[in-house]
Amino acid sequence: MRWLALLALLAQGATAADEASPRTTGPAVTLDRIAAVVGDEIVLEGEVSRLAAIGFLPRREGEAELAYRDRLLDLRVVELLREKELRLLTGLEPDPAEVDARLDEVAARYEAGTEEPFDRALERARTSRDEVKGWIRRGMALESYARERLLPTVRVTEPAMRAFYDGPFRAEAESRGLTTLPPFSEVQDQLRELLRERLLNEEVEKWTAGLREKTRILVYRRPPIASASGSASR
Repeated sequence: MRWLALLALLAQGATAADEASPRTTGPAVTLDRIAAVVGDEIVLEGEVSRLAAIGFLPRREGEAELAYRDRLLDLRVVELLREKELRLLTGLEPDPAEVDARLDEVAARYEAGTEEPFDRALERARTSRDEVKGWIRRGMALESYARERLLPTVRVTEPAMRAFYDGPFRAEAESRGLTTLPPFSEVQDQLRELLRERLLNEEVEKWTAGLREKTRILVYRRPPIASASGSASR
């Protein structure tokens, strides 16, 4: 009879385990998806959706929604590439006043384009002004790092300035209806700064392209997940 009692105990244990097991009560819901893999880091679709919902980047004329989201995704990919380098350094914290000014710019651009309060977009995107400031702070720190790292490699020579004066500078002046240029000597300092900025931007692009080449990047271009937060960008 002992074996009958043992079977009874085992049956009771199995019943208790079944009762404790969670049961599905409805269809599975996708909470988020991977939008890209950058080395060992991932970018979630939810991140891209929240950036799109608040119009984090200015839209280009006639830009389709998916093209806009691709630009936002590429922004996050570039940030992750640069973050690996930035982790080795400190002391590049942006000025809080500049961060606040950039947030005001994002908010004003959104409200001008949608005629909707920015705070309503934040609520719909399930984010906050502090979180958006964190995104802005991160981007500004990464940009500062890139410039500080590459600026010493930029050399502006007088022949290069004269070529810039006779080429892009003259073309830009003519496009604005200016037929007469000031003498080279009068605008030499301004030309130096303009050319340094252009060359620096080119070096940043080259450096970023190099980071892309040595990092495994997978991008999954799929329609965004339909969620309660939705996209407020228009």
